[in-house]
Amino acid sequence: MHLRRWVPTFAIAMLIVIGLSGCNRRVPPPAPPPPAPPPAAPAPPPPPPPPAPPAPAPERPLTEDELFARKTLEQLNAERPLGDVMFGYDEFTLTEDDRGVLQKNAEFLRRWPSVRTTIEGHADSRGTNEYNLALGERRANSVREYLVSLGIAGDRLLAVSKGEETPVCTEENEGCWARNRRGTFIITAK
Repeated sequence: MHLRRWVPTFAIAMLIVIGLSGCNRRVPPPAPPPPAPPPAAPAPPPPPPPPAPPAPAPERPLTEDELFARKTLEQLNAERPLGDVMFGYDEFTLTEDDRGVLQKNAEFLRRWPSVRTTIEGHADSRGTNEYNLALGERRANSVREYLVSLGIAGDRLLAVSKGEETPVCTEENEGCWARNRRGTFIITAK
């Protein structure tokens, strides 16, 4: 019986020895870390930015012909490239100053051979309507004839009388009357 008592004690002791011997076991050292990958080749530099689109060619200034072609008749008449001539009281003859203005007008008309114009003859408010219409016609015709003598084709120039019907000034004094005695140009075609 004695042995029966020792068997369980012996079994427990064996289990303790086995358990302790398992704890005494050395743990193998951890595996060395894998070698670092070789350094990668340096990354290629980023591609250069795309070339900038070519700068638009600077706009060249418009030529005189292009500027003229773009203008409307209203714009041309507002600019008044053709100068007016002024007349004395009850006169339709041209002065030297008037001829100078008309020579400049002829240069413009030569430069732009497609331009057609109406020459309006005006009078002041003194005199009858019939007399002023006739005087306006003589004034417009004297301007037209002088331009024709400078080489401008007569079919480009239409002379009409406005008499006293379209004054630029309505006061009844010499300064105002003098402004109304005129030959005026209206561009009708370009």
